[in-house]
Amino acid sequence: MSQTIRRVSEHPMKKSFDATPSDQVLRAEDGWVDMDVRWLLTRETVGADHSVFGITVFPPGSKHDIHRHPNAEEFEYLVSGHGIARVGDADVELGPGEVVFVPANDYHGFENTGDEPVFMIWGYAGAASLDEAGYIRYVDDHPEG
Repeated sequence: MSQTIRRVSEHPMKKSFDATPSDQVLRAEDGWVDMDVRWLLTRETVGADHSVFGITVFPPGSKHDIHRHPNAEEFEYLVSGHGIARVGDADVELGPGEVVFVPANDYHGFENTGDEPVFMIWGYAGAASLDEAGYIRYVDDHPEG
């Protein structure tokens, strides 16, 4: 039995950076400081069960405050730009072509320390949305400072 494979340019499982709106709900007071976050592949967008794929553009000086995801691992890959990625108890210098892995529940964050935008590809494993991953800020775990 042979099956005809069709070539298509549009598909419900295909997403693009340009066609995905920036998340307007994320707030600086919750740790999302001047970031352009795009959630391309999630439970909501493609029906994913265990993963998220996203892209964030960090203008110079922008940052994602230190936080953790109890229910998901994360990776962060820099396509361009430079910055500091907190991973556990270390501040890791990152540049183009470099990736860091963040185990589930480890504190992490990112700050663009350069003078050009950072283009970061990132993803979760173990959860298909931010709600499922969990989002707990360091300052909420340590209210005394």
